[in-house]
Amino acid sequence: MAPCTDRPPQRRRPRPAALALTAVLTLACAPGAGATDLLQAWEAARTHDPELAAARQGLLAGQARADQADSLWRPTLEAQAAVGRATQESQTRGARFAAAGLGAMDGADFDTSIRNGSRSEYGIQLRQPLIDLGRDAQARQLRHASMKAEAAWTIAEQQAALRIARRYFDVLTGMRRLDVLQSQKRAVERLLAQARARYRAGDASILDTHEAEARLGQIDSQVDLAATRLELARAAFTQASGLPAKGLAPLREDAPELTAPPDQPLTAWLDRVGKASPELRQALETAAMAAEHAEGLRAIAQPTLSLVGAAGRTHLSGAGQYGDAGYAATQWSVGLELRIPLYTGGMRDARYREALAERDGARFQIASMQQRLELRTQAAWLSLDTGPARIRALRQARKASAARRDATRLGVEAGDRTQLDLLDAEQALSQSELDLYQALADLVIDRLELQALAAGLNPHELASANCVLAGARCPEKGGG
Repeated sequence: MAPCTDRPPQRRRPRPAALALTAVLTLACAPGAGATDLLQAWEAARTHDPELAAARQGLLAGQARADQADSLWRPTLEAQAAVGRATQESQTRGARFAAAGLGAMDGADFDTSIRNGSRSEYGIQLRQPLIDLGRDAQARQLRHASMKAEAAWTIAEQQAALRIARRYFDVLTGMRRLDVLQSQKRAVERLLAQARARYRAGDASILDTHEAEARLGQIDSQVDLAATRLELARAAFTQASGLPAKGLAPLREDAPELTAPPDQPLTAWLDRVGKASPELRQALETAAMAAEHAEGLRAIAQPTLSLVGAAGRTHLSGAGQYGDAGYAATQWSVGLELRIPLYTGGMRDARYREALAERDGARFQIASMQQRLELRTQAAWLSLDTGPARIRALRQARKASAARRDATRLGVEAGDRTQLDLLDAEQALSQSELDLYQALADLVIDRLELQALAAGLNPHELASANCVLAGARCPEKGGG
């Protein structure tokens, strides 16, 4: 499709410049007469679609996980304080006592007693991890979780754009289907009126009237079903975009961009999807997280080394068995702390085996995801590749249906065909027109889906799709 304008690669976080460029895209391709086009619907959906809003919060949560990974190797500083009531009784026997001017004495006894006294304690502790394989694995797992959240956001953004496009064209095809069926209903009503008049005049049997009534009942049910489906399609469009699903710019059935072949061969698209697919990237990050989780559990049995520093003071005062008494102690320390796990009760081994199984399962999921992506890419590409031939065949079928309708009309005038034959011919023509319109809309969606598989569905591509709508002002390829 001929793009309306250029658009830089999609970024993780919306920036003011990107939002301004998107607004320019909307104005560049906006149809006249106040009709809502595809770009306007997407701009509205970006702020209204609840699924996209939920995914945006998931992205923010993922960014916080990256910050958590960075913080794991930073020192932790903790302050503590406590106040309360306490009792302390101590007895020392056979101690050696020495004091200046008093000499030394062996066998001294010391007794202290504080009952229900006032106790206060405060201190501060610093801990800096130096060697911790489990902490290493946890940090890597958090970073993979952050990248997984980015991939999930890309998926959500691509799917939101594809979803609003599908709902847009669902409304257009629903409107076309309802219009065709209502036209057929009016034709059947005219046929029924003619059958009844001819029956009253004695020129036809009652069977013609019954058959026309049966046709009318059938078309009534089809009209009701089409109207219901159209209302649902409109409701779905409004839910996603917040815009009324009326006055949408219609599809230009003669737009050359509709039947343009794929811009690259299938092998190039398969390679592009394999490298850029956000769904594959998400599966890869999930497998990496599972592998790091297993590595972290294995590291539980490994020694850890930390630098630890602490300072504090404890004070206790009150009355006891020997009168008023007080106790105060101040301490500080700094050094290395080595921890070596000896036995975990078997829990670590069991969890490690579980993590290994989850890791291997995630790796198989990658292979399964690659197969599904290849099939989806082939399906979308082949649909576009065979699209021109399919559209030519449908247009030829519509032309043949129109010729049949004209021939049947002449046959009715000559008395060789009945009005029911003419009605069948008109319905066949209407169905061929519907099939052609649906196929054209499907080609737009297939082109967008192919881009979404490679994370390339951005306002640039939506602007290209927007150019197939009636009234869209779109410059030619290479235009300014």
